[in-house]
Amino acid sequence: MTFIGSVDDAPRQLRKGARRGALSPGAREALRDEAKRIAALKDPIAIVKAVGDAFAALDAELKRFANVRLSAIGALREAGWSYDRIAAATGLSKERVAQLSREASRSQD
Repeated sequence: MTFIGSVDDAPRQLRKGARRGALSPGAREALRDEAKRIAALKDPIAIVKAVGDAFAALDAELKRFANVRLSAIGALREAGWSYDRIAAATGLSKERVAQLSREASRSQD
């Protein structure tokens, strides 16, 4: 069976703002090991289903990261930081900082 690409290929495009080395080596290794495990499955249908399951599981874990970021944005706003200052320090747009700040406020209610 031939697949296009391989689990060792470089990512096609990094999410805006992604920095090399931002993910811990252990996390990166665990993700690569899981991709290799799924790629080693013999049945293409099982592979497609396993990737879908992995994406769903990752979405749940990414929510944890999002909550950490919301807490940090909320803490900066409580400390008196402006949207502009947070944007300049984090590389996020002012609009995204404002959006995250609103989400942080709602999550505290």
